[in-house]
Amino acid sequence: MKKGISFYFGFKDDNSHEERAKMIKDAGFDCVITSADKRFSNQNGSFKQQLKWFKKYGLELSSLHMRYKINELPEFFKNSKIGKRMERELFKDIKLAAKYNFSCVVVHLFCKENSREIGFQRIKKALKLCEKLNVPLAIENIDDPETFKALFNELEHPYLKMCYDSGHNNFVDKDFDYFKHYGDKIICLHLHDNDGTADQHTLNKYGTINWKSLANKLSKLPNEINLDYELLLHKKGNETKQEILNETFKQACDLENLIIQKNHK
Repeated sequence: MKKGISFYFGFKDDNSHEERAKMIKDAGFDCVITSADKRFSNQNGSFKQQLKWFKKYGLELSSLHMRYKINELPEFFKNSKIGKRMERELFKDIKLAAKYNFSCVVVHLFCKENSREIGFQRIKKALKLCEKLNVPLAIENIDDPETFKALFNELEHPYLKMCYDSGHNNFVDKDFDYFKHYGDKIICLHLHDNDGTADQHTLNKYGTINWKSLANKLSKLPNEINLDYELLLHKKGNETKQEILNETFKQACDLENLIIQKNHK
């Protein structure tokens, strides 16, 4: 199974973004997840620079995350200037994913309004483009599970998929089994841990997720999937960048071995 990590994995003091790409490859990872959001260019380098480094060091492209700020997410469900901009940017991300062969575009949906109609209509329009360009749209489970469920209840589309986020599931709705209800939709992963009190995007040793149980669920997915880790390290010790990469890659290998064991039973 291919193993990936977010290009930004919790350190803002990088001297070289290119060096970070090399470190990710040297640690053993096959692929990366990233975003084309210019607001994170200081953190990640420009999108074109990232693509150049990924190609140079042989890192494949996994999922592309939509451009967003957390406080802007409800605007996607409004006929507002920000909502319209977010719609345009989502279309841009779908086109970039098609152009550079990302596996999918990951989308966050958070609706504070009673009506979800505007946002769902935007998703329907996006799916038409996805179908045209052969790019799946992966809705991530975040801290608005009701909107997530409502979308899948309302809409059936071959390009409407799911990004399963292990940390969000552990923190937001631990008792809900996304694999049972949406396993056939899961196309990508955001793997990370937390202690159940906050969305910490941390290492397994700081969290409470039952990874053996998760491996069992992953082993039953209809298709093989990249083991992609999305670290932000809102909870961590004194680990260096290299130590974080080494430990995360070991976690990915351990998870892969658990999945293989489950498949052979």
